[in-house]
Amino acid sequence: MKKWLMALSAVPLFLMGCEAEVTQGFSEKNLQQSWVLTKVDGKDIQIAEPRTVPGMAIDADLKVSGFSGCNRFFGQLEVTEGNKLRLNGMGSTKMMCIQDDQATVEAIMTQSLQEWNNAALENNILTLTSEQHILTFMPEEITEDDDEATQ
Repeated sequence: MKKWLMALSAVPLFLMGCEAEVTQGFSEKNLQQSWVLTKVDGKDIQIAEPRTVPGMAIDADLKVSGFSGCNRFFGQLEVTEGNKLRLNGMGSTKMMCIQDDQATVEAIMTQSLQEWNNAALENNILTLTSEQHILTFMPEEITEDDDEATQ
């Protein structure tokens, strides 16, 4: 009986040593690059040339600067351990938006970035999910490579 107890007590120790370390989420360093908005609520962003595509750049200090469709914006990114993020202290230019599609994208993007978003980064796709909207971003260099390949 004692031998069985000793053998069974050793099993959990053995199994603990076999566990693989699982890393969930991503680090702030993974966010530090230029991102292009590709989808809003699952629908592709359609930008007619020569308009600038909405997007944002995140630096090493988590300062953000970007273009939301009509205006340039800036702020400080706040990231929590649970992969939630938002843009604090957002400021922007105040240009009038003539095209309705640009105005809609800008309103959704600026509102969503200032709210807490659940952030997911998978296969170079950054997805920010707020209570109302889902914003999908890709790294700028990947979208540029795709554009060059289609030409």
